[in-house]
Amino acid sequence: MSRLLPVTLLLLGGAAQAAPEPVPLYREIKDWVVACDNLRSCQAISAAAFGFSPLRLVIGRDAGPRAQPWVRLTYSGQPGHFTLSTDDRPLPDALASLLRTGAGEGEPILHGEGDMARALLAKWRDGEILRLDAEGEEAELSLAGLSAALLLMDSVQGRLDTRGALYRLGERDDREVPEAPPLPLLRPFPGVTPLTDAERQGIPLAVMEATRSEWLEADPESLEPEAEAHALNGQEALVLIQTSCAAYNCSFALYRVARQAPYPRQPLRIEPLPFGGEGLGGWVNYDEGSGELGYFMKGRGVGDCGDAGSWLFDGERFQLQSARMMQRCAGSPPDDWPELWRAARP
Repeated sequence: MSRLLPVTLLLLGGAAQAAPEPVPLYREIKDWVVACDNLRSCQAISAAAFGFSPLRLVIGRDAGPRAQPWVRLTYSGQPGHFTLSTDDRPLPDALASLLRTGAGEGEPILHGEGDMARALLAKWRDGEILRLDAEGEEAELSLAGLSAALLLMDSVQGRLDTRGALYRLGERDDREVPEAPPLPLLRPFPGVTPLTDAERQGIPLAVMEATRSEWLEADPESLEPEAEAHALNGQEALVLIQTSCAAYNCSFALYRVARQAPYPRQPLRIEPLPFGGEGLGGWVNYDEGSGELGYFMKGRGVGDCGDAGSWLFDGERFQLQSARMMQRCAGSPPDDWPELWRAARP
């Protein structure tokens, strides 16, 4: 299931500046994932195509001429005294001093911003292996693809050949870097009076009976479904029918339904996800107090890959509010799946 958008990488040797790639963007490059959201804020995430590493390196940078890069290295092993080397070359003392001895499991053992981040990337971007020695225990992280990942981040943000580029540095002034796009502002949720107890019981029962053939045709393995109804506005309700569940994801059917018998309905329509995702599966929830509809879909049971998103209801339409995705299953917890869409609530 591919959701990748086409990306044109500029060659390393002196290509003219091209128009920035469309965003949101998601790209896998060897042992790295690069993701940039609708504001051209980018992350490069270590994610080995094969195998698992207890080391995880994330590199991030917002768009705009004044934005500085940052790096964060985490280790899922036991706390202790750490040393780092790149292709068996130890970090210089000034950079090694950034290591946090005794950091707990999952906590960053190294964090650098601005000039420190640039110095670390200068050591890593052309390397092959980042190795951590944790008092006798070793862990390795592949750097294969990091240079291309940094080049792509620079290209998306219009930094190629600037003094502040992460990979292909040049003499262009950083003031030539484009500003970040404006953050989309969502229309507000106007609020709604909740359904009565009679509506909350009667509407979903009526919709389940009327749509039974539809979701059985779509999912013949469906068991007895579960349904719930929520007020959308004074005339309509939202009905969520959980039709079946597998090991860690469930299937849902969602309808906009009139609150008066005979309860005419239509399938729910929402503003689409920017990367072509299906959405509204795995686990789906609507909060009628805030007008927020959300879903969370695991790629596998441990939850280190998948996608998630949310929409805000404005009284008539569902507006895309957020979207995250991590297609490669390589140890990234859901909170660290890269963001592909952001919007501001009023």
